Amino acid sequence: MIGWKRQWRLVSLFCAIVFQLFLLVCGSTTDHFRQAPLRISQKLISTTPPVKLLISRNYVVMDNGIVQVTLTNPTGAIAGVRYNGIDNVLEHDFKDTNRGYWDTVWQRPEDKGHTFDMLLATNFRVIAQNENKVEVSFTKTWNPSINSSAHDLPLNIDKRFVMLRGSSGFYSYGIFEHLKGWPSLIIEEARIAIKLRRALFHYMAISDDMQRMMPTDEDRSAGQVLDYKEAVLLTHPSNPKLKGEVDDKYQYSFENKDIKVHGWVCNTPHVGFWVITSSNEYCNGGPMKQDLTSHAGPTSLAVFFSGHYAGPELGVTLKKGEAWKKVFGPVFFYLNSDSGDNHRTLWEDAKRQMQEETAKWPYDFPESLDYPHANERGIVRGQLFVRDRYINKDPFYAKSAYIGLALPGHVGSWQYETKGYQFWTQTDKTGQFKITGVRSGTYSLYSWVPGIIGDYKYNYDINVKQGSDINLGHLVFYPPRNGPTLWEIGIPDRTGAEFFVPDPLPGLRNQLFNNNVNRFRQYGLWDRYTDLYPNKDLVYKVGVSDYQKDWFFAHVTRRTRSKNYIPTTWQILFGLPSVDPKGTYTLRIALASATYSHLQGRINDPSKPRPHFEIPAIGRSNAIARHGIHGLYRLFSFQIQGYELQKGENIIYLKQIKSGNPFYGHHYDYIRLEGPPPKN
Repeated sequence: MIGWKRQWRLVSLFCAIVFQLFLLVCGSTTDHFRQAPLRISQKLISTTPPVKLLISRNYVVMDNGIVQVTLTNPTGAIAGVRYNGIDNVLEHDFKDTNRGYWDTVWQRPEDKGHTFDMLLATNFRVIAQNENKVEVSFTKTWNPSINSSAHDLPLNIDKRFVMLRGSSGFYSYGIFEHLKGWPSLIIEEARIAIKLRRALFHYMAISDDMQRMMPTDEDRSAGQVLDYKEAVLLTHPSNPKLKGEVDDKYQYSFENKDIKVHGWVCNTPHVGFWVITSSNEYCNGGPMKQDLTSHAGPTSLAVFFSGHYAGPELGVTLKKGEAWKKVFGPVFFYLNSDSGDNHRTLWEDAKRQMQEETAKWPYDFPESLDYPHANERGIVRGQLFVRDRYINKDPFYAKSAYIGLALPGHVGSWQYETKGYQFWTQTDKTGQFKITGVRSGTYSLYSWVPGIIGDYKYNYDINVKQGSDINLGHLVFYPPRNGPTLWEIGIPDRTGAEFFVPDPLPGLRNQLFNNNVNRFRQYGLWDRYTDLYPNKDLVYKVGVSDYQKDWFFAHVTRRTRSKNYIPTTWQILFGLPSVDPKGTYTLRIALASATYSHLQGRINDPSKPRPHFEIPAIGRSNAIARHGIHGLYRLFSFQIQGYELQKGENIIYLKQIKSGNPFYGHHYDYIRLEGPPPKN
């Protein structure tokens, strides 16, 4: 009897422990999602079927009667999308985990190379299920005691998929988490990749003026690889109209602020598949950061961050023990169709849907507590002025200025910020701005103004709380300025688009980019410098030359007959009616990009052993090779003593000394020489 009682107490104790563990586990999961009421109209409920969820051993299927999405269980890849009579718009010849998927590229500091990881999950659960919405989660959890010895990504990954009633598409968002105490990590890029049916989707559209019938993967495989593997000359394309053209996925890159909608169209049935990005608050590098969109494959991407057009600075570098969590998305994958054959009709409808999605941001349907809804966010507003007495004696409105919130840092640090969220808008014609949907947190306010050099930063950190509406009042930006402008080259807009962009060689043309706006996207333009300046380098005469015709869009190396690439030295000739030998002049050079660039400057003496000024080796943007026209913005200011100048003609020699590669060099944004400040 005594032994039985002892056993009963042990069993009771064991059950109590199990129950407590159950509560702990349940508590940890329910803390990460909410049962939020979804705003959906009664009309939609009465006219559309409910959302259904079917779970089997290998697949999870979401179906709202318009679109059916099949996800692999438990890995969480998009195996199929059924729509408008097409059993699967994704490429069914590929493995079911290789049709639509999240992926990342990462490495640890001690690694010799990087790892491509498709983030295949190990656990599945239903987050929300009712007739109006289904949200499912696929997770991959890193356990230090188990995974530390293996070469496994030290992140917790939560991939979410959402389908709403009456919606012609589905959403996906993800949560990346690095816990305190975990090992150091470098994440180079993260994205969602969609591989569409090669037999069906041939027409690509990424903007109003960039859409066309595209080459196939087979066309590219049969073509001639050019200076790098992404660029291919189409020699035997299935569409004869494309013969002799160059295809390169980087030609279709866009800036974050403009990556709103892009995708593909199928002829029969007439169906469009579109990637819609309602916000870029979770993207790295700010509104000007460029990245990939859609390209031949047919492939469509939602890129969250990468080093494209910037270099490794734009990856996420986590120190050992550093805690970090970030939500990427939601991204909307939209499908549309009609009974006609005009592809632009589907494009215009996709743009309309994009505007609807943008108006709904921040969304009200995500269940994760890590994604705050609109009523959990704040607003920051104010009015920005520019004070430059050499432009106007009074402060003037900062018209169309880009102004935004990012993690606290130094002036211009938003370009390199990768771990937090950024919220940007543009001022109106009177410099007023309103930044909405801001997550709770501490931020710095940053800005730059088209037509004005330099960066603005508000003097104080801004603490945004739930429901905040912060009015900063009148703000004044004092751009860099020491004296009056003696001469200038270009427009301070952070790109080299206003300079001379040559035509490509006839055999290396893409007909889509013949217009003046996008001609910088043509392949091989770096080598055209040698064709235009075969023996002597560029000479620009202030007051005579026109930067739109006479200033080459990129300062690159020169190709020799033996196909080596050697340094180039550009000259700026300018006259000074008088010189103050005791005065200090200021030369400002703004670079729109740099790729292994090393710029030396000399004044009136090209053979001087030591340069008068120098920009050390900088940059890994690769913007020249990738048709980017800009990368990371950098502003340099150099003081020139008056005795180094002379009355009459002067020459500044700008030498790009780094050589040996056609892509070494930089894009200029703007150059200005300022005289000494007037004496009172």
